[in-house]
Amino acid sequence: MDHATTGASEDRPCVCQGDCRDDIGQLKAKDVMRYGVISIDRKASITKAVSLLLKKGISGLAVTDQGGLCGMLSQKDLLKLIDGTQYLPGLVEDYMTRDVTSFDVEDRLALVCEGLIESHFRRAPVLYQQKLAGMISRGDLICAYKEAFRPAQDGSASVACNGALAEDVMRHGLLAVHPRSPLYDAMDMIARYRVTGLPVVDAVMYLVGIVTEKDLLHCVTRPTPAGTTVESIMTREVIAFDRKATLDEICACLIEKDIHRVPILDQGRLVGTVSRSDILRKRAAVLKLGAARWEDGRPRRAARGRDRRMAAQQSAMEGPGGYRCRADHSPSRTEPGPGVSRSQPDSDGP
Repeated sequence: MDHATTGASEDRPCVCQGDCRDDIGQLKAKDVMRYGVISIDRKASITKAVSLLLKKGISGLAVTDQGGLCGMLSQKDLLKLIDGTQYLPGLVEDYMTRDVTSFDVEDRLALVCEGLIESHFRRAPVLYQQKLAGMISRGDLICAYKEAFRPAQDGSASVACNGALAEDVMRHGLLAVHPRSPLYDAMDMIARYRVTGLPVVDAVMYLVGIVTEKDLLHCVTRPTPAGTTVESIMTREVIAFDRKATLDEICACLIEKDIHRVPILDQGRLVGTVSRSDILRKRAAVLKLGAARWEDGRPRRAARGRDRRMAAQQSAMEGPGGYRCRADHSPSRTEPGPGVSRSQPDSDGP
């Protein structure tokens, strides 16, 4: 049985103002985590898990067994399932990751931050007395810490090109930041729009880097001077694809490199991004079609409906004993029906 409950408010109030990372360090997982848990039972079908991920717009699901945590299912796990032409049916437990990083409600945020930097999951379960109590993500931590990086109101405004850039290039819109944007701007956009990273572009939209949740969390755990800009912490070697690249190429890259999204370019200029969820949404129909070919863990008979129709037509043409009738409906012992032995009547088969 699936469990889907409403998460914490999207407009969580800021935890602090100004340079207050020491104060935030006193916070615990229970102060930041989201109490609304979206989980799925280990015996649910994998297609149901895909539908739930896409419906809720999340990157991973906690997997439970009688209310207890037993694994995590991520978009990467599902991309492996659809990478290629062969559909692999099964249950959530067949594809989930069993070795899961989890935290207790009393764990300090600093410990949670370090754990999520090291983990390939961007979110982790939070437990209370070994039972699933909530979830905490890199985005939740950035939302909690971002106020410590707000620029001082001394006239030193952002020197970004018209601030953060946004264009309706793709269905979800195009989000990007300028290299000289303050860290607070990047943190605010990632927390507000719940994305895993932002392309960094110059004034004419040429891609110069990317800033991710991990890049920003490293700033939280290390001494970071006031006034630090995106340019000083961004990743400069960016994996990007041309707009004519195939979805299969992008899917294979996201799995191999363990990244969540890639920029899409047109002659060097940023025109969009493709994420794991975009590919899962596009391939969801393939998963449903594959699932329709299986029943109770076994392949269904191919074209079962067509077989029944053909059997009915054959029955109407045959007389007693399974022999084909002449036009005058008199049985002929010299014309056995298709696939019928002369020594025995037609059978339904095993």
